[in-house]
Amino acid sequence: MCCQTIVADTAAGIGCGGPCWTGTRTVPVRSGFRGRQTPEYYYRACSARTRAADGGRQSAGSGDRFQTVRNIGVSFGLLLASSCLGAALTGPVLTVRSSTSQFIVRGPTLSQLYTNAPVGDSALVELDPNILAVTCERIKQALLRELTLPDLWRGRIYIEIYSAWSTNQVPVILAKPYLDGWHYQMELPAWIDTTKLVRGLTQVLLLEIANRGAGLRSAEIPLWLSERLSRQLIESSELDLVLAQPKWNFNHVNVTWQARQAIRRDPLKDARERLQSHAALTFAKLGDTLPDPVPEETWKTFQASAQLFVNQLLQLPGGRATLVELLYEMPYYLNWQSAFLSAYRAWFPRLLDVEKWWAVVLVHFTGQDPTQAWSIPLALQKLDETLHPPALVSTQRKDMPQRAKLSIQQIITDWDYLRQRIALKGVTAQLLVVRFKTPPELLSLVDDYRATIENYLNKRDQVGFARSLPGLPPMRADLLVRDVVRRLNELDEIRALLPAPNGESANTSAKAIK
Repeated sequence: MCCQTIVADTAAGIGCGGPCWTGTRTVPVRSGFRGRQTPEYYYRACSARTRAADGGRQSAGSGDRFQTVRNIGVSFGLLLASSCLGAALTGPVLTVRSSTSQFIVRGPTLSQLYTNAPVGDSALVELDPNILAVTCERIKQALLRELTLPDLWRGRIYIEIYSAWSTNQVPVILAKPYLDGWHYQMELPAWIDTTKLVRGLTQVLLLEIANRGAGLRSAEIPLWLSERLSRQLIESSELDLVLAQPKWNFNHVNVTWQARQAIRRDPLKDARERLQSHAALTFAKLGDTLPDPVPEETWKTFQASAQLFVNQLLQLPGGRATLVELLYEMPYYLNWQSAFLSAYRAWFPRLLDVEKWWAVVLVHFTGQDPTQAWSIPLALQKLDETLHPPALVSTQRKDMPQRAKLSIQQIITDWDYLRQRIALKGVTAQLLVVRFKTPPELLSLVDDYRATIENYLNKRDQVGFARSLPGLPPMRADLLVRDVVRRLNELDEIRALLPAPNGESANTSAKAIK
C-alpha cells in the first residue's frame, strides 16, 4: 500500500483534555493498522493511573501487607514508565506553518532525529518540519500546474512527524469533516522514501481538491490516479520537489549540491518496455484493491499501466479539464467508476467502452513506438482516407453497385439516417485510431472532425430521423444537416491549406483519390 486513507466520523472526538492538536483517537482502518495513542495522552493516562494507585494504597491503611506491597510496586512501575516517557518528550518539538498556511507541520527537531538515522540507504530522506513545509508547497504548486488549477485551497492539512515510527513506514492520511469543510491529518515517519512521500502528499492534495464542494461524504481517489500524477510530478519538475537536509555549512549558511540532467527522455520508455514483456492490467484490474503486501512484479506492471492510462486520458480533447471534473464528481458517487463515467460521458457511455478503448491503446502502444509519429503529409493522407470511407453505390436501380469513396458530407446529405449512422460511427472510431499516430500539429484538426461528427449524431438522435420533402419548409433535421455540412466544409478548407504527400494541396490530393 502506498498510503492509508482514513475517513473519521464527525462524532468522533479528540481524547486529550486540553487544546493540544494530538490526542487519543482509535481509528479503525484496513490493512491491519491498529489504533494508537499519542505519547502525550499516554503520559497523562499513566499519571492518572498512578494517582489512582496511590489513592488505593492510602485507603488500604492497615490492610493486608501483601496488597500494600503490590500497590507500591505498581505505583513505582507506573511512575518510572511515565517519568522515562516524559523525559523522552521533553525535547524541543517544532510546529511550522507553510507559506500559504495550508500545511501545518509538527515534529521533532534535527537534534532528535540524527540518533535514529538509517545507514546505507540514499533513497531515504530525513524529515524536518521547516524543510518539509517547503516540500509540501513545492509539490502542491507542481500538481496545480499539472492540472492547470489556481491555488484556491479550503482544507487545511496537518502533518505530524513521528520519530518513534519505523523507517520508511507507510504514511497514514486521516480525513475529517468540520463545519467549515474537510480537514486532513497526515502522519509520517522520520525517515521515508522520496517517492513514497510525494505519492502520499499527492494523495492528500487530490483529496483536498475533490472535497472542496463535498458534504459529509469524502471522495474516493483511485490509486492509479495518485500513482501516475506523483510520478509525473517527479519526472517533469525542473526542481527537486523533496528537499534534503543541507550537507555543508559555510559561514553559518547551510549549503547542498543538486545535479540535474538536462537531457529529456521519453517519459513512457519504461512503461513501454514493461508492457511489451508483461501483460498490462485491464481497466477493471486497475480499479481493484491490490494485495498487501504487493508483489514487486505486480506493482511494476500496475505502475506502467497507470502511467499509460492517465497519459492517454490527458491526450483526449479537454483532457486536463475532464480530469479535474472527475475529481469534483467523486464525492457525489459511491465509487470512482460512476464518477468516471459521468466525467467522461462524451467518450465512454459504458464501462465496456472504456475497456474497448483501452484495448486499442495497448495494441498501438506495445506494437509500435508512438513517439515515431507519422509525418504531416502521411498523416494528412491517412486522414483523407478516413474521411472518405469506401461504399457500394449505384447511379440507377438497374445498374450494379460499384465501389466508390464518398465524403462525409455526401453520406450525411444523401443517405437515410439509419445507414449513415452506421457509417459515421465507423468513421469516428477510425479517427480515434488515427489520432494515436498523428503528429501534434494535426491533433486539433483530427479532434475537430471527430467532435463535429459525434455532435451531429447526438443531436440527430434527439431531433428524429425524418427530413422534409422537397418544396416544404425545412425541419429540425434539415437545419442540423445544413449546419454540420457547413462545419465540415470549413474543416476541409483548413486541411486544404496543409501540404500533401506529393507537394500539392490536400484538396487536390483528395480529388485524385475520388
